[in-house]
Order: sequence, then C-alpha cells, then structure tokens
Amino acid sequence: MRRFAFAAGALVLALASCGTSAEEPSAAPGATSGGSIDVVTRWTAGNSAAAAQKRLFDRFTAETGITINLTEGLEAIDDQVETAVAAGKSPDLVIVNLFDKTVGWLDAGVTVPVDQYVKDWGLEGKIKPEALDEWKAAGGIQGLPYSGFSWPLWYNTELLTKAGVAAPPKTTDELKDAAKKLRAAGIGPVTVGGNDWTGQKLFYQIAQSFTDAATMQKVMREGGYCATPTVLKGIELFTDLRDNEVFVDNVAGLSADDMYASFYSGKAAIMSAGSWAYTESKAAGTGIETRTTLGGFPVPSGATFTKPTAYQGFTGVGFMITKQGASPEKIDLVKQLVTRFYDDATVGDFVKDSSILPPTTGDFASYATDPLLKASLDLDGTVDYAVLPDVWIGSASDPITTVLAGAYGEATPQEICAGLDSATQG
Repeated sequence: MRRFAFAAGALVLALASCGTSAEEPSAAPGATSGGSIDVVTRWTAGNSAAAAQKRLFDRFTAETGITINLTEGLEAIDDQVETAVAAGKSPDLVIVNLFDKTVGWLDAGVTVPVDQYVKDWGLEGKIKPEALDEWKAAGGIQGLPYSGFSWPLWYNTELLTKAGVAAPPKTTDELKDAAKKLRAAGIGPVTVGGNDWTGQKLFYQIAQSFTDAATMQKVMREGGYCATPTVLKGIELFTDLRDNEVFVDNVAGLSADDMYASFYSGKAAIMSAGSWAYTESKAAGTGIETRTTLGGFPVPSGATFTKPTAYQGFTGVGFMITKQGASPEKIDLVKQLVTRFYDDATVGDFVKDSSILPPTTGDFASYATDPLLKASLDLDGTVDYAVLPDVWIGSASDPITTVLAGAYGEATPQEICAGLDSATQG
C-alpha cells in the first residue's frame, strides 16, 4: 500500500486565525469562556448531518463557553487538512471518513491513536466492538467511529414494473435480462459514477463475487489482481455485465451527482448508494423514496455469496484527533466535545436527521423515522455483505479510481487487472 505523503498545491487553511466560528448563543448562566477548538468537518452545509451537528455545537458552546472554530471540509478534505498541518495551522479535531489518505494519517503522525481515550472517556462499553475494529491499525485505533452505514442497491419498482421486470433481479443473468427490458422501455438500467468513488465501490462489489474475504483483502492491500484466478474471474464478470449494457450509457464519464440525479428523476431504475442518501432522496422532492425498494447486487452462478451483495460498515464519518488536539492545553476541550456526540439523544438526533447506523449500543429504532432506513435495518436476512475496499486500498484509492474509469469504458480484463496491480504497488 502506498505510504502517506503531504499533498502539495492545496489551499492552506488558516484555521487558527481564520476559522469560521459556529453560530453561538450566549453562554448559559454561570458558564465561563473555556477556550476554543478548531474543527474541520465533512458534515458541511447541504449535508443531511449538518443540522444535527450545528444543534450539538450550539448547545455545547452555550453550556461550556467553549468556542468552536469551524471549517467546512472540501471534497478533497484529506489534502485540505494535510496542507494545513504542513503549514503549522493544524486543526484540533477532524470529522472525516476513514478513506483514502486518512487511513495513513496515524502512521504519518498527523493524528494520534485513541485507544486510551476510549477507555478514559467511558466509551469502551458504549461504542460497539465491531465499529472500533474497523478503525484499528498496527499503530492503534485511528479514530472514534460515528457514522455507520448500510450500502444497498436501490430499485425503482415502478420503473421495473413498467419495463416488465417482475421483481429486483437476484442473479446476474436476471440482471442482464432486466437491463434489456429496461432499455427497450427507454429506461436506464444501473446508474453509477463510473468516474469516481461510487463506481470504484460497485466495481469491487462485483469483482469479489468469486473470492473469499481474506483473499480479497490481501489482493486489495498488496496487489495480485492478475495473478489471483478468482479475482480475475470477477473482473471478467464485470466486463461481461458492462458489455451487455447493464450500466447506463456513457457511464465512464459520470459522477456520483449524475448517478443521484438520474435515479431521483426516474431516468434510471437501479443505483448503488449508501444510507447517507436516504434523507437526501426525500429532499429531492420527486417522491422517489416511495417507489424504492432496497436489496443487493445480483450474484452469478458459482459465486462465493449465496445472496445478492451489499456493503455495511462503520468507516463513515468519525473523529480523528490531531497531535495539536492531543496537546495538554487542548485534549480536555476535545474530550468534552467528542463525548457529547455519544450521548444517546445526540446519536438519535443523527439517526433521525441523516440515517446513520449507530456505532453505539442501545435501541434507536424510535429515531429511525425514514422508511428507507427502516428497510435498511431489515436487510440482514436478504443480502450477504461484501468487503468494502476503503481501508484495504488506502491511499491507492485515487489511482485505482482512474484505472476503473477505463474499466467502465472499454478496457479489457487484463488491462484492468494490470492497471490495478500498478496502482496498488506504485
């Protein structure tokens, strides 16, 4: 796997001096100014979690007098933070996905392990062990998981019925047949961002169809795509689906935004999207959530899986503490803020607002008001869960995505596997 390196050319964040303070109400009676915390967050304006985040920040400042200097993370939040750290303007806390370059932050000394904080802050019995496991690395636990997710296939049942498809396909042969019927009815089949992370995830879901989890993890981490027959067979399955026009036209040039737009508007019948999009689908105002059923990606004959596949995990947004945040003058302030997020009422607020799968113990069913989230919680019996590539491919993610844009185009299985080997070992 590639080692972490500071990015060059990104804008330097003047977090210490130019951070935007979250809107703060007056401190509660008796509260005194308790200093400040510099935070960079992935939950930005327009994200369904931003409102719940703001409510917590406002309450926190009112109750403690501690100011939060908030900077919204850009799409390339990893580059953004790396450049700030290199410029001596490190934030104290980064609210970010465990993905791509952030996987290398602990090794690079940008962030600190949180093993001891889990124990000292009373979170050991609060956070699910399986959630913490996904954030573990050789150097310790990389951060505190918060936003668990389900990542199923979305099927527009109205469009399937219109095209004469009786039910969501469960096998790849049924998927190819459904794609022909959908195209004949003027409807796009599977939409995905062939040019970005959404296409990357769907490719890996298909490519591991014939491979056990341990072997797939090793190949993702070290390479060997061409030399592992079951993985190469999965890549051949992908190109077979592509060549049978299972994906929408010009898929290699599409982004996640294009995917969402085509599915929400009824131009495509199937997409692969995570639970973070449940509330956004309702906000789109097309009523698509009422015509959607959730399931898995169809599997081929002879697959390792016995049921259609989906993803599930806890490598969504979590809390990563920088060396600056772990300093003696900052760590107690960070503790006060982070532990507030794990109060049951706050977790419930995020479940309600942004459809996260809670990383904590407890019953949050009453907060799951979104119908798609409710359906998502019932998926376990109908899907098998594939290996999510994020923590295994690490900082090779960007070059891998570039290779896979070609895979959604016209690249052959051998060209794809060779490209992936090069990207992984480069």
